[in-house]
Amino acid sequence: MFSVLATSATLRNLRLGSGLVLFTYIALHLVNHALGLVSLSTAEAGLSIAIEVWSSLPGTVLLYGAAAIHFMLALWSVYERRTFRLPPAELLRIALGFTLPILLIGHAASTRLAYELFGSPSDYTHVVTNLWIADSQGMQLGLLAPGWLHGCLGLHFAFNRRPLYQRLRLALFAVALLLPVFSAFGFIAMGRELATNASAAAAALDYLNPARAAERVGIAEWRNSLLIGYFAIIGATFAARAVRNVLEHSRRRLVSISYPGRTVRVPRGWSVLEASRGFHLPHAAMCGGRARCSTCRVRVTAGEDVCPTTQPGEQSTLERIGAPPDVRLACQLRPQGDISVVPLVRTERPSYRPTAPRPNAEREIVVLFCDFLNRAELAKDHLPQDLLYVLTLYVEALSHAVRGAGGAISYVELDSVCALFGLESGSAQAARQALQAGAAIGSAMADLNERFGRQWDCKVKIAVSIHAGRAVVGEIGSSLPPAVMAVGEAIDVANELRKAAAQHDKPYAISQQVYTAAGLEAISEDKVMLRLRGSDAPISVFLSATAPARPPSQTWSGKRSPRAALQRLWSG
Repeated sequence: MFSVLATSATLRNLRLGSGLVLFTYIALHLVNHALGLVSLSTAEAGLSIAIEVWSSLPGTVLLYGAAAIHFMLALWSVYERRTFRLPPAELLRIALGFTLPILLIGHAASTRLAYELFGSPSDYTHVVTNLWIADSQGMQLGLLAPGWLHGCLGLHFAFNRRPLYQRLRLALFAVALLLPVFSAFGFIAMGRELATNASAAAAALDYLNPARAAERVGIAEWRNSLLIGYFAIIGATFAARAVRNVLEHSRRRLVSISYPGRTVRVPRGWSVLEASRGFHLPHAAMCGGRARCSTCRVRVTAGEDVCPTTQPGEQSTLERIGAPPDVRLACQLRPQGDISVVPLVRTERPSYRPTAPRPNAEREIVVLFCDFLNRAELAKDHLPQDLLYVLTLYVEALSHAVRGAGGAISYVELDSVCALFGLESGSAQAARQALQAGAAIGSAMADLNERFGRQWDCKVKIAVSIHAGRAVVGEIGSSLPPAVMAVGEAIDVANELRKAAAQHDKPYAISQQVYTAAGLEAISEDKVMLRLRGSDAPISVFLSATAPARPPSQTWSGKRSPRAALQRLWSG
């Protein structure tokens, strides 16, 4: 039940609201310290007002209630998080958030507890003097810095996409930078003023009085007990998280998430964004996984039936950006089965720890070419803007069909698109995926042609050629991610199939090797024999005016080869 509530807008608002209360408390402390630049009496006057507010019953309930809620939500966030492979700023925010209580416990024990238990005054004269006597002024100067920086980063992640925040970001940065500096100078100024102050000398004698030794020991014991309890809670949270991870993996409740060019397997319960970060895949995300920025959004190209319904927070963000039904936020999407997704926002940094490039290797693959046959004819009858729109929809529909079937786009040219299958699977599965992609392309082109016919009275004419064979596959180029290219016999034969399709005016040309690898019988209108240069044996090619029948998804005869199983295990 709590895991369901943890994704709700109410819980996110509680986290934000409690954080704002704590951030306000820290900001007022910094402002109060900065008043020391004016005079000690001015700082004391400000402190008396702050004590009046925060020591009252409403102020105490608000402050400590916000601290408890924020701490509990932080523990739940750590427990729920599947990976800590995060951007450096996000890791810094989490680390500062857990460092802050360590310092605040000591400060609270020497001020609030000392006042409540022993009646020790907590004005600047006594507190600053005691810190200088104990040579702890440096710790005091750095006391509020972790909380201040943690709060600034949290507000940045929460609001950096808002127009008002973007307009005021320079002014806000100046405040975030200068307020701690003025606070430190104010604290030093108060220390110097107290160095020649009779009240400070009396406070020092009172602090060092042997009669108060028991009070100092009691405060130290309280501080140590609170610190031990704090570390025990943190340790228990991480231990529970580790046990949860072991159970998730041991139950083998794994799901496959297919990205363009790669498929990963993660335990059920992982979000798509956590899977991307866990396997160092490029995925933009700016709000820290809080369903606010929408930069992590993905298009679900397969497996929509195993995707949980959107929660209110995710739904409101998707409605704000006008997302279509097949677009989800990767930080909120936790699939219950195998899905295929395409990240929609490109990230400049491909990963937080780059993986080694794939070595060039010769292997069995399935090549699919889709040629745009009448692009030049459409260019004569339509404006360039209209043709660009047609090309955009054409390539997008083609890419969805290929990636939804488990393939990878190798390259896109003006008149053709090349896709590769079998980069993460065996030849049998690759052949079936290619045939599935061919059927999906036919369906997508029929829908597009119906749409284009209503708008401009035009139709896209294509030719799909599919062949299975050997080729050398490798990554080339300096782009992120680099392009995956194939060179060899499979590409050469596929080019001959393209010529045969154009010569016979057939939209589909599929070689016998594809059907053989898939374990299916070819059903086609025409069969031709192609003789290739340098080869004595002709190749059977089946030409058809309709898309190939969609093969059964996972019920085909023939077992997955050990090599394919090892490849999937190695790839995660």
